[in-house]
Amino acid sequence: MLHNLSPFLKFMPQALVLVLMLGTPASAYTLFRSPGLAPPGKTTLSQWLDSLTPTESPLDMHVMEPLPGTLVPADAASPVIRWRDDAAKLWLVTMTAGSRTVCQGLVDKDAWAPGEELWAAIHQAAGNHAVTVRLAGVAPDGRLVSRGRTSFAVSPDPAGAKIGFLRKRLPFRTAQKNPHDSQVVVGDPASFGRPRVVVEDQPVCFNCHAYSLNGKTYGMDMDYKGDKGAYVLVDVKERTVLTDDDVISWNDYKAPGPAKYSMGLFTCLSPDGRFAASTVGESSAFIMLDDLYFSQMFYPATGQIAVHDRQTGTVAPLPGADDVNLVQTNPSFSPDGSTLAFARAEVRPELVRAIHDGVLRRESPAQSILEANGKYPFRFSLYAVDFNGGKGGRAVPIAGASDNGLSNFFPKYSPDGKWLVFTQCKTGLVLQPDSKLVIVPARGGEPRVLAANTPLMNSWHSWSPNSRWLAFAAKGNSPYTEVYLTHIDENGQSSPALRLFRFSHPELAAMVPEFVPVNSVDQHSMELADPEGAVGKSMATDGR
Repeated sequence: MLHNLSPFLKFMPQALVLVLMLGTPASAYTLFRSPGLAPPGKTTLSQWLDSLTPTESPLDMHVMEPLPGTLVPADAASPVIRWRDDAAKLWLVTMTAGSRTVCQGLVDKDAWAPGEELWAAIHQAAGNHAVTVRLAGVAPDGRLVSRGRTSFAVSPDPAGAKIGFLRKRLPFRTAQKNPHDSQVVVGDPASFGRPRVVVEDQPVCFNCHAYSLNGKTYGMDMDYKGDKGAYVLVDVKERTVLTDDDVISWNDYKAPGPAKYSMGLFTCLSPDGRFAASTVGESSAFIMLDDLYFSQMFYPATGQIAVHDRQTGTVAPLPGADDVNLVQTNPSFSPDGSTLAFARAEVRPELVRAIHDGVLRRESPAQSILEANGKYPFRFSLYAVDFNGGKGGRAVPIAGASDNGLSNFFPKYSPDGKWLVFTQCKTGLVLQPDSKLVIVPARGGEPRVLAANTPLMNSWHSWSPNSRWLAFAAKGNSPYTEVYLTHIDENGQSSPALRLFRFSHPELAAMVPEFVPVNSVDQHSMELADPEGAVGKSMATDGR
């Protein structure tokens, strides 16, 4: 029986041809091999596998993913199995669920993912059992000279939604010069194919994006007709042609100085889509770097939170988050819209002077992000303020996420209102090598670093609509940022990171993943009505 793998073969050249071994129902399992492999002589695949000989002291190989204990959403496509082994160029892969062998085969690449039909069999066999993956390196003479092992389980919780994210070139300087290469992409964790590009080849620079919790409103930071404070704010439809009427400007807020204009950083939308909240009046500490991994140091050194009301068309500062002696940024609404969490720090006048005197612009791009951090350290604490329909209130620190000697930023409430996950590092804001995701109860409490953090830069996180999964961006596998998933249980514990490898691109960084609300039009596309007239003059920082 030959499985139909055509969708997967188109996506992944090293995909495997699968052959079902006949036998009794209790003992039957699937055999597979790489397309270029053929059994020696006149032997069958089954005979070939039976002829492989164990050795007494096999070498240990490094299994990179999935890490033991990784959870896969109930509705997700298969994970990739990936390892590093210098002892062999051919590998035996065996998967078991409980005491039952599910599949076994030979591969000639050090990465493999089950095709759609085999994954359905694995999924069904797994049930409540963890799936154990055993790897063995095969020498030319048939001896098994190395070994590795890992495991994963299929969670009963589905991801339940698609994920929208951005793709851009690296380093930042290259992205700035090539805005046509930027993309808005929507990917389905359940799909075995490539994610869908919904916006591309536009002559404007666009960055951070957001959905309202009810799925009816979409916003995106976009340089438009020379206005660096322009922001697209539209009702979600299958096809949207952007006109001037769909673009608001954060420069409707009169910046109190020393900033001369507003870029409107890190905008978020209220759950019902009526309000947009953003950082305005920013003086940004920005150093462009040549490093592919970390190509900018960036954070606002001044800034207030302002709110745009779609009903009235007005922009006004939010009391409690509008102190000119403080930096207020990264706003995030609670799921009921009653509270706004944000990052806050004291303004440092000497740093602001250095920014406006051009000292930071003259910094060498050849230095590392760690060198830049050492010269311009900056730390944020998280605060919360009652929103009151835009009337604000008194800001209070969030316990476990403030005044801890670290920089805390990007707060995101879970849709069920139970948890708050934020990013934490030694200094700075976006794009920090040591940034990790941390969870606290929504009203504050004991912080816990998520087990899902990869070794390098974890940030830009988004909750699934069912509050069971967190999508985030990380550089743990590549300088080109990739999208990962982790499961969050009822106690706030996270599983090891699951890389959504089908979302990755060899030359573009994936960033700012946002779950598409389930009642939204997830296949929406956008284009400019007047692309030539809309060309922006420069790109806003986006924290790659």
